[in-house]
Amino acid sequence: MNQESLEMDKNTEFYVNCALYFEFLRKKGDTDYDFEDEYYFTMPAISNH
Repeated sequence: MNQESLEMDKNTEFYVNCALYFEFLRKKGDTDYDFEDEYYFTMPAISNH
């Protein structure tokens, strides 16, 4: 497995984990604005390959 493929796997894992976390928060009726801010700040940087 090359470096780019490994990074894509990590990015996919990150997106899946975030989606699960956001779904968990919605079901609880809760928010995590600090995490959301970090997520939306980080997302373009890791997606820009």
